[in-house]
Formats: sequence, C-alpha cells, structure tokens
Amino acid sequence: MKITKSILFIFLITLITKNSFAQNDPSDEFGAWYIFATNNKITDKFSIQAQTQFRYFELTSEIQQFKIRTSGTLRIMPGLRVAVGYAYFRNDFSYQSTTPAAFDEHRIVEDILFDHNIGKVKVFQRARLENRFIVRNGDTDFRNWYRHEAKLVYPINEEWSIDLYDEIWLNIGDEPTFAQNWLGTGVSYKISEAFKARLGYQRIHLDGPDFDRLIVGLTLTNDFRKKEDNQ
Repeated sequence: MKITKSILFIFLITLITKNSFAQNDPSDEFGAWYIFATNNKITDKFSIQAQTQFRYFELTSEIQQFKIRTSGTLRIMPGLRVAVGYAYFRNDFSYQSTTPAAFDEHRIVEDILFDHNIGKVKVFQRARLENRFIVRNGDTDFRNWYRHEAKLVYPINEEWSIDLYDEIWLNIGDEPTFAQNWLGTGVSYKISEAFKARLGYQRIHLDGPDFDRLIVGLTLTNDFRKKEDNQ
C-alpha cells in the first residue's frame, strides 16, 4: 500500500508542476486521456472487446482525438492469442486555433499477443499491424503502421497492481521509418470482479515535440460463457 500511495503522490506532483509552467504550445500542456473499455468473454477461447477514448491536449479541454474501437480475440494456445478489429478516430490537432481542419480516420487492426510469467511478474507483448484510411476533404490517404509493445505487470496484492510498458511505432513504406514511441507506467485497482480502474502516465515521443499525458481508465469485464447446468 505504501508503494501505491507513493506512485499516486508522484503522479499528482508531476501534474501540478507540468501545468504550472504550461504555455500555449500543445507540447507544454499536461493532457489527459479518458478511457472506458469492455472485455466480453463469449467462450473459453473467444472474446469481444470494445473501447472508447477522449484524448485532450489539456486535462479537460481542447479535445485532440475521439476514438471508438471494437475487436475480436481468439486464444490459439496458452500464451498466444490473435485479434482483429476496427477503430474510428475523429482527429482535431488545431490546439487553441481553427486550423488545421479536423479529419476522420478508419483503421483495420491485426494483433498477435503473447503472455507469460517471470515469477510474479506478468510479461505481455503485442505485435500490431494497422491499416489506416485517412479521410481529408473527401480524399482518402492509405498508410500502414507496425507497432510493438512490451509490458510488465506486477501484482502488489489481490486488488492493486503496477505496470510499465514501452511501444514503438514504425511507418511501413513511408519515410521516416520511425513514427513515435510511447513509454508509460500506471497503477490499477480491482474494484470488483467486473470493474477495474487505472491511473497512469504516458510520455509520447515523436519526431519533434514530446507530449505528457495523464491516463484515466475504467474497464468492465463481462462473462457470457454458458454455465454448466447442475440439475
């Protein structure tokens, strides 16, 4: 519990310090992402996910992106899953301005997911291919990303856990090859069997300015698997 309180205290100090020196440049702002996700277990091997996100340049204003995503995940064997999904983005990078104009983006997402344990630490890796359809002024621009994430999760007790992750993004067929990198950490709390909350910090490194983001998430897990009839 002392570890958890220390991490929460660091988040608070970082947030206050960052906003105290914020300017009108979006890279100087401590923004926030608010996430609601669901994981729906259909069978022992198949599940359906849904997620919506509101991403802000600031803590509660100047929206940058609205995202909604759904996917289906199939467990091939212990430690190996595959997934395919669709995501819609409404992008608005006009921080405190009217330009550039907002635009839409549609993505087809394919994942390969690995997981295993090293002692108490849970190790996750995700290889993701994203096919991007960017729509501006009636024209569609097709691009591709490859993303690779490595994540460590350490359970403090039955309710609390901490995590650390890094994800690199690469352009496929476009220059430069490097697109961006996400480095983050967070604290999760299991509210009940159905709900889990997470508070995190993420550093987004681009080929240019970097961005600091507060991550606030809530995940709902539903179990629709058929129960055995004991009658």
